[in-house]
Amino acid sequence: MVETTVSGFEVSSTVRYESSTFNDTDDKVVTFLPFNNVIVAVVATFLILFLILGFFGNLLTIMVIVKSTKLRNIFNQFILSLCFSDLFSASVSWVNLYRRTWGFNVFVPPKFFCWFYWGVEMWTSCVTSQHILGFAILRLISVWKPVIFSKIKPLHGRIWIVLIWVVGFLCGFIPFAIFSGAKIRDRSDRTSPTARWPSCTQNQETLEIYSRYIEYAYPIFFYFPLVAIALVSICIGIVIVRKRGQMSKARSSSDSSKAVKERQKEKQAILQLGLIVGSFMLGYIPFTVFEFWTLHNKDTSLRGWEKEWMFGTAQYICLRFSECLNPVFYNLASSKMRRETKKFLKGLDCINAESRGRAVSSASSGETGLEL
Repeated sequence: MVETTVSGFEVSSTVRYESSTFNDTDDKVVTFLPFNNVIVAVVATFLILFLILGFFGNLLTIMVIVKSTKLRNIFNQFILSLCFSDLFSASVSWVNLYRRTWGFNVFVPPKFFCWFYWGVEMWTSCVTSQHILGFAILRLISVWKPVIFSKIKPLHGRIWIVLIWVVGFLCGFIPFAIFSGAKIRDRSDRTSPTARWPSCTQNQETLEIYSRYIEYAYPIFFYFPLVAIALVSICIGIVIVRKRGQMSKARSSSDSSKAVKERQKEKQAILQLGLIVGSFMLGYIPFTVFEFWTLHNKDTSLRGWEKEWMFGTAQYICLRFSECLNPVFYNLASSKMRRETKKFLKGLDCINAESRGRAVSSASSGETGLEL
């Protein structure tokens, strides 16, 4: 750890100097990384924890929905698909941790992991935004036009979901797999974004195309869905308020219990949508803002590089945290999902207890020489 001044910019003692090079105006070469071991330990703790929670939380939700016959409706089809998206994203999140820390200058694993990570990351991001928009549209139809909603079959939902995955693969996975690569970056030209980025990132050769992609694709796949989801959510609220007003006028005393159940269902539907949308915004607003910001960041100072690394790392932590929250939110917003999750976990306990009982019986049989 050292402290120095380069071209009038003071580098704090928190910056660790290693094999990465950065030239100042006097052609002196300063080698450093924009983070230290303490920061790496903190970041690794969070991301590894979120990897474990995200992986097993989404895997549990997948198993509950697949196993339960009571959860087989079109809304849970979208939730099931969202869980697969978050599961895939969690499975490759170790690559982001590695490329931003220990592999910042030299990406040691096979290069396949680099471009595959970027492809999966963008693929699942596109899929997530389109799923949540589709989920919101279905909620609106169910409360506004229940007759039309009754005609929407599970098959229609599966076709819709497959189309989302196909479009996400064509417009997300393939472009980012082409744009990305693992190589030692030239840190001498600090005006280039790739000079400040990790070794596993977008290539300099495709940087202009990548910039154009971000400019046009991100509004389509992220900002338009965000605005559309907000508008649809407002429409759902308006429809529900109007329905309640109409029901209160026509309601008799004998309908009170039915009205209470109807309101409870509406509250759960709004809560579920609100939590899913809130989680999406928590993860993807920082994600998209960082992508635009880092491409147009003109701060070439050493302190600016450190800030850029911190921003990029923080937005990824937000993304991973939001994907860990989703399985929790699915259960919080649905009493049926909670019951089925508890039932599934109790079933696992029974299976484990039965297995332990068989093991004890086998051991006793072996000791006494008797077959039970």
